Amino acid sequence: MRAILERAAGHLQELLDPGEAFTAYLEAEESDFLRLNGSRVRQAGHVSQAHLNLDLIRGGRHVEAALALSGEPDTDAAALRSLLTELRGILPLVPEDPYLSYATEAVRSHDIRPGRLPEADAVLATLRQSADGLDLVGHWAAGNLYRGFAGSSGQWHWFQAESFTFDWSLYQRADKAVKGRYAGSDWDADTLAARIAMARSQLDIMARPALVLPPGAYRVYLAPAALAEILGVVAWQGFGLRALRTRQTPLLRLADRETSLNPSVELVEHCAGGTAPRFGPQGFPLPERVPLIEAGLFRESLADARSGREYGVPVNAAAERPASLEMGAGHLAIADAAALVGDGLLISDLWYGNLSDHARCAVTGMTRYACLRVEDGEMRAPVEPMRFDVSLYDLLGDGLLDLTQERELLTNTSTYEQRSTSTALLPGALVGDFPLTL
Repeated sequence: MRAILERAAGHLQELLDPGEAFTAYLEAEESDFLRLNGSRVRQAGHVSQAHLNLDLIRGGRHVEAALALSGEPDTDAAALRSLLTELRGILPLVPEDPYLSYATEAVRSHDIRPGRLPEADAVLATLRQSADGLDLVGHWAAGNLYRGFAGSSGQWHWFQAESFTFDWSLYQRADKAVKGRYAGSDWDADTLAARIAMARSQLDIMARPALVLPPGAYRVYLAPAALAEILGVVAWQGFGLRALRTRQTPLLRLADRETSLNPSVELVEHCAGGTAPRFGPQGFPLPERVPLIEAGLFRESLADARSGREYGVPVNAAAERPASLEMGAGHLAIADAAALVGDGLLISDLWYGNLSDHARCAVTGMTRYACLRVEDGEMRAPVEPMRFDVSLYDLLGDGLLDLTQERELLTNTSTYEQRSTSTALLPGALVGDFPLTL
């Protein structure tokens, strides 16, 4: 894949006319896939693909386009020549862009993160043993993810990381299922077996008659995946510099120091810790860490290349939402979650989330999958789906009792067009009053 970008950049450099510049951003992968249904493989395959995002620049004007590269030198060279001719024809027709910003210093970087990935047979052997007798539906993806950048001023960045994701559900009946995940760079069969065993124990509870609870505030344990849904909704606009400067961020009261979160809350964009590259499509190198919230207080925003130009600040993000979000750990053990709840709910997943009130930084959505009633520290029965509406200021403020010691790596398992490089490393949260509205 690296050779594909090197050839493309060299060819583009030769084709440039005086006064022109270019940036080229490569997104590529070599991935193996398995789709399972009824604990059996229904589809298996391999994907090798590379897409180049090309930006042709002259002065303050620029035009972007994307091109699929085959890896065959003559074919790719002809496609690049044709695309460049097309972009040159469009360039005089577009207005100057006042916020055009791209790296011009000849900085070079190489970041290669090898992993320990299993063969598909090893994954299936673990599933045959640990999921025997279960109706497991899931999707496995593993392999190398590549990102690269080349610029006409001599910039070069290369990133590749080996990783895997396994996203599955154990189906019980009707709409009753337990969802599970396992992702990372270093495969461990025992870890997957343990997670399936935990899901199996919850599936047994899902077989019991479901309860209909009255609306109200409940003591709740939010598993990392459930917490990720809420944080993901807030983070979509919450930490962007543009959203902050235009007063559109749902975290405005936090940023203005009108309120604070629990002092134990620490959130950081940790580029060096996930599977996202430490550079963006415009070629700017990114810091290893950007502190977003420290000791419950708002610290820094994420500024992409355009915001950096508009507001005169250093670029510290590829886009103005986290790609490698990490939350600090607490003191609780996940194994003690039900006991710590005592009387309340254990929520493993949330169906979806949307902002319901910007001013309160409130998120609404529905419970789903293994939402379990807990009584006397024991998981007793499933709960019919209910709507929640909770302010982050309450959830991670006075309502937060503690976080778990263990944190789970959650990856964006989307495979639309390509595998995602976005991750979140999050603990679970014990919350005093989680509002279920209907």
